[in-house]
Amino acid sequence: MSQKWDVVEVLRHARHDWMNDLQLIKGNLDLNRIDRAKQVIEEMVLAAQNESKLSNLKLPLLTEWILTYNWSGSMIKLDFEILDCTTDHGLDDQGLVSWCTRFVDELVQCVSGNGENQLSILLHITKDAPRFIFDFTGILSHAGAMKEWLENERRNGTNISIEQIEEEVLVFHVAL
Repeated sequence: MSQKWDVVEVLRHARHDWMNDLQLIKGNLDLNRIDRAKQVIEEMVLAAQNESKLSNLKLPLLTEWILTYNWSGSMIKLDFEILDCTTDHGLDDQGLVSWCTRFVDELVQCVSGNGENQLSILLHITKDAPRFIFDFTGILSHAGAMKEWLENERRNGTNISIEQIEEEVLVFHVAL
């Protein structure tokens, strides 16, 4: 959250994203690809529903970080999905943003700029066992450094379970 967005900037970025989606629909309709246009609309609806769930989590700093991350022009494209959510979670909003920012900053140092790098964050926020699932696909040019960073975080008390770490895939869970 290094950038503080004012209302005009937020609206400009949101309008740009919205127009991109509308252009996809229009282009597919012009090409008579009705099924693809419908698919884009369904994707837009799902994204809006996900954003609504995220916004209702009572984690405003994390919500802002996730919703505005792709506006920064990073080498990593971020998406997210809310698998389960409760507002009665007791999570530290600032702590979550701080950890996610440190992780993504480290990940950026370990990826290659020559590929499509995608990070999906799946949020499973329950009262008893909240956890985040981080799923990266792209090119990890320094997978060993990323593994060492995660291991160091684990030694420092973060409950991390690494499922897979290879040159093109990184999947791990963080239980909170």
